[in-house]
Amino acid sequence: MNSIRFSCNSLPYDIILKIGSSLQVIDLCALSSCSRFWRKLCGSDILWEPLFRERWPLLVTFDFDGDNTHFPDAQIAGTDENPQEWRRFYVMQHKEMASRASKVITDFTQWPATLSLEAGEYLHMVETMRSMRLGFQDVESFLFKPNLSVLLNLIGLIYCIQHLKPLREQILDALRRCGISEQLVWVKWLTLGRWSQGRRTRDETVSRQVSLVNIVIGKEEAVLRVLQRGVVHEVLRVCISTVDLAYTPCSSSSIRNY
Repeated sequence: MNSIRFSCNSLPYDIILKIGSSLQVIDLCALSSCSRFWRKLCGSDILWEPLFRERWPLLVTFDFDGDNTHFPDAQIAGTDENPQEWRRFYVMQHKEMASRASKVITDFTQWPATLSLEAGEYLHMVETMRSMRLGFQDVESFLFKPNLSVLLNLIGLIYCIQHLKPLREQILDALRRCGISEQLVWVKWLTLGRWSQGRRTRDETVSRQVSLVNIVIGKEEAVLRVLQRGVVHEVLRVCISTVDLAYTPCSSSSIRNY
């Protein structure tokens, strides 16, 4: 039987692009190292534009007040002379997001007590991540790490749920893939006593140990609601910790101002 020689160049261009579009970034980069043919094809804007938009939807949705470092659409689109601009910007943005995530981690280690954070402290970090426009893959890559404090894992989780709103299955897959789904954190909050028969009952302290996965699947909806809202209305204080705070004083007089 005569051997049949097959060349990837003989494949229709749309089929080749279809193959490339089904790959993740790491696989696309690996394929691009196979030959000059694949390196050129795997750098196509047709492949990298959707990857960029999927990873950083906030960067292509919001107005950035003229700050070109955030690569608005007018700056990022490739040209006929250089059809590989999206890959270049993807790499640049990945490095930028790694730097921003590193700053979040550094800021976390500078708090006076890294084993326990008040609501004002961790919600400030959540808002910092929002201002940095971190995408879901950025949080997964840089903050969902088992070697980091579970408090950082939780802060990244709160940010994703509150601002990125990915699918529940997407979050669960990321937590399991990163090996942090069963990580435990203590959440404690102080609620204002209710009025009953003309008298106000005593303030109530709740201390609960929860896993990250249970927060996501809805078993700890009350905890998630408290974590997202922080100190507001009837909730006088909220703390997150890696240890049991049940015997730590938690009164309205000890609340810090933020």
